[in-house]
Amino acid sequence: MGVFKLARELQRGRSAIVTYHGVLSGADDRYSFLNHNFVAAEAFERHLRFLAEHYRPIRLSDLVRCYRRNMAPPPRSVALTFDDGFANNFTVAFPLLQQHSFPFTVFLTTAMLDRPGAQLWSERVKRAIYMCPGDSVRLRLPEGETVCQLKTAAAREDAARRVLQRLKRVAPRARDGALESIESACGRPELQPHEMERYQFLSWAQVRTMAAAGVEFGSHTVSHPILSRLDESALRLEVVESKRRIESELKQECYALAYPNGSSADFGLREKSALRGAGYRCALSLAGGLIGARPDLYELDRINIGREFEDATLDAALTGILGGARRSREALRSWRSRREEAPLTEARSW
Repeated sequence: MGVFKLARELQRGRSAIVTYHGVLSGADDRYSFLNHNFVAAEAFERHLRFLAEHYRPIRLSDLVRCYRRNMAPPPRSVALTFDDGFANNFTVAFPLLQQHSFPFTVFLTTAMLDRPGAQLWSERVKRAIYMCPGDSVRLRLPEGETVCQLKTAAAREDAARRVLQRLKRVAPRARDGALESIESACGRPELQPHEMERYQFLSWAQVRTMAAAGVEFGSHTVSHPILSRLDESALRLEVVESKRRIESELKQECYALAYPNGSSADFGLREKSALRGAGYRCALSLAGGLIGARPDLYELDRINIGREFEDATLDAALTGILGGARRSREALRSWRSRREEAPLTEARSW
């Protein structure tokens, strides 16, 4: 703990943006892999107390305003965000954030709102494979057929991750064709009542209620594609239409976009230029680092907080210790992934 205290002092001039995806009222571990981006309310409240004690909560818009004016934000500034727009942001997280007077921003995947039963394409992939009956399944992917071994929970997790990572690297048409094939082979299990808090998206009425209370909203695109995989027309549609819809519903500016997935491979100069042209004033990535002086406003980094984050893990992330270790693991994972990307000529077992 002494190390973390020293690290906090050394990093006091750098800001942090943390992002959650959802907060659940209970700690349901039946599908912990599928819920890895969702924290329990009890843990979330501990996080808020920790952040309030050791950092200075700040609105994302105020943090961005400081950087746009080449001003240093207050020491140890931390902004809190949510990605995707799940209904539990309103039903579970919002009351806790109000109770602790913590400002926050929600990035909305606009096509998902007011659609009971809707699921992001990435979550459909994971859920279909992880909950597939049987000990193995043969899938048709864009690069060829693959046999996924599903005898254990660990094998199911590994198969789901690998397939998802491959589909993130192809164009939407090929991705959607593969998704149909995956759900045909694995099934698409209906959402059960105990899963609704996890999967249900916000309604626009809930969004307007939060906005009236001072919550900020940004774009997470229309349909959550990987922007670097889109052609020019689709890219423009995703960033322009999502911004237009949010501004139309809330009667206020949508100034920020959070890149879906958010790694350095998911956006580049073309995507940044498209955002500037659409009128966004900043964009946020998800590489897990802190923000120093004079950052690229269209590549503001964030730290993703998942269900595995204990108090010490959160402390390590916010001091930059965890980010360095995580970037090393990501570099190794990227290297391994490139080795596996050779076209498949025959069915392959995972």
